[in-house]
Amino acid sequence: MFSRFRLVYKLRVTDNGVQIVTGQPGRRFVAAVRDVIALHGVTRGEIECKGRGRHARLRFSDDFPEVGRQAIRNVWAPPTAPGPGGGRRARG
Repeated sequence: MFSRFRLVYKLRVTDNGVQIVTGQPGRRFVAAVRDVIALHGVTRGEIECKGRGRHARLRFSDDFPEVGRQAIRNVWAPPTAPGPGGGRRARG
């Protein structure tokens, strides 16, 4: 089944640290993920950011611990998109 949300970026956590698989996540977010996995002892898992415009969400693999998930959600800032482009017609 096709997902209506596209993959923005994907990170893989291994014993060697955090690897960027696809996309371009922010440098601060990757640094925060490194801190979180060191703090909570996470050794494996994947993080995906899927979204469209303002509607972005993080998806974690099944083997990613719940404590690490919440800590990463706390430091993640969803990507912002431009505001609405249309609306009412100007009257004059």
